[in-house]
Amino acid sequence: MFPWRNWSYEVLPALSVRRKELRQSLRTVTLAWMFGVVWFACVNGEQLRAFARMLGFNDFAFGLLGAIPFLASVGQLAAAITIERTGLRKYHFLLYATLHRLLWFAVAAVPLVLPPGPWAVATVLLLLTASHYLAAVSVPSWTTWMGDLIPRRIRGRYFARRTQWSQIMMIVAIITISIILDKVVARNRPETVADQPLLLLVICGVFAVGAVFGVIDILTFLRIRELIPPAPPVAPKEYPRVSLWARLAGGTREMLGLLLDPLKDKAFRSYVGYAATLTFSAVVGSWYYWRQATEGLGFSKLATNGLFLVLGPLGGTMTAGMWGRRQDRWGRRPVMIICTILATIAVIPWFFVSRNQTTPAPLVGTINAASSAITRLLGQGDWNWATVQTPVVPYLVVASTSILAGVGWMGIGLAQTGIILGFCDGPRRNQYVAASAVLVNMGGAAGGLLGGVIAQSLSYFHSHPIHMGQFVYTNWHATFFVGIVVRALSMAWLAGMPDPGAASVMDLLRNSFVGLNDGLPIRWTYPFRILLGARTKERRGKSSR
Repeated sequence: MFPWRNWSYEVLPALSVRRKELRQSLRTVTLAWMFGVVWFACVNGEQLRAFARMLGFNDFAFGLLGAIPFLASVGQLAAAITIERTGLRKYHFLLYATLHRLLWFAVAAVPLVLPPGPWAVATVLLLLTASHYLAAVSVPSWTTWMGDLIPRRIRGRYFARRTQWSQIMMIVAIITISIILDKVVARNRPETVADQPLLLLVICGVFAVGAVFGVIDILTFLRIRELIPPAPPVAPKEYPRVSLWARLAGGTREMLGLLLDPLKDKAFRSYVGYAATLTFSAVVGSWYYWRQATEGLGFSKLATNGLFLVLGPLGGTMTAGMWGRRQDRWGRRPVMIICTILATIAVIPWFFVSRNQTTPAPLVGTINAASSAITRLLGQGDWNWATVQTPVVPYLVVASTSILAGVGWMGIGLAQTGIILGFCDGPRRNQYVAASAVLVNMGGAAGGLLGGVIAQSLSYFHSHPIHMGQFVYTNWHATFFVGIVVRALSMAWLAGMPDPGAASVMDLLRNSFVGLNDGLPIRWTYPFRILLGARTKERRGKSSR
């Protein structure tokens, strides 16, 4: 066991961090995640898809790639037991989260050591499994630590504002990375190591840079004090001398109890059922959206990263404050219901876009006029970005749905964060956090594995797609359809989920529309009311004379 008590000489009771130190700690948490989103932008997105394709990933391997983060979540059970025994969380988080980020250096080195093929694919999957397992081990300590640090009354607004600031950094990082990748890619050549050697080296460099930013993110938390939770930690148990198998059996029983005991709580059971089902629906088609965007619709790396990592988060960032305020005032359940409906609707347009859709000539002229004006300002001469065959119309359609999905998932994420931190306010905090994460992630693991099985078993339709007019349907669309159905069914869990103080969905909608209806005329007439108010005062002054 690591000597965390000896390291944590600055331990304080949770309620003692207030005023100036609390504000500084909250700013530090926000600053850390601004480094963290750069790490996220470097190791996710189009570069990871291209990296996997060049190493030889097939459809099932992409399903495993989507399932690994959720399969690795079992590490949270062991972490919860350790935290309950020690009562301290800071250095537990720092140690395992730092190792998690450092493993991306090893991932970046795989193509430099192994040729493309099954061994390279297996090595990358094993390294990512270890990385995500270490990340899972660090999650309960961070969650309960932040649950003690962040006051309950401002959690929704704080995480909304934290997300807004960090998204600015992530958007800049994604655009920069995407432009670099588009500059080095060999046009009209297949994605293989032999045909794209420079692209592969640049992607490995991006992963290494991401690892550096990721480690900085974790080490920034050294500036925040360890906090003793209100409930005292459970004293370590004295285990008799028994065989290794007996110890493993005892540990397994303890972990199963840690996982299943919280399910006796109705609120916990309803939340976990909803979150696991929703996560399944999101992961079942996860990487196939990326493949459809690049390989099916022909989007560039900048366009694809912008679609999923810029437009979606931008839509969520613009509405994060609104969802945070509504969560604090109206409760988490109505916010989740409305946002789940938005996230479900956002998938439907993917069935009505095709690479065969041509771009209207007036739209091409407008785009090229704008692009020429921009490039002339940069001293590059005329540069036409679009032709009639450029997939502008499909991009505009899926871009609008990506923004809608970002709005929905932002509200869902903020509400889920509020629920998890709510579990941290009661007894057995680490047990609830770890059990919820593992059970929810089981849904994600099942979604990734089933998505891989569906895509691989229907791979015939990738080379022989179904044509309906100008639309083309492949095996990837089957995963999209399953995601829509399961996402709609997930809302059944919310009907019986207790949420003390929460209003109904109709009350939230009615208040929102009434506020919008009353607020717009006030804003529109504000300058006139100032002018009329000044004239009224002037007349009153003249009459008093």
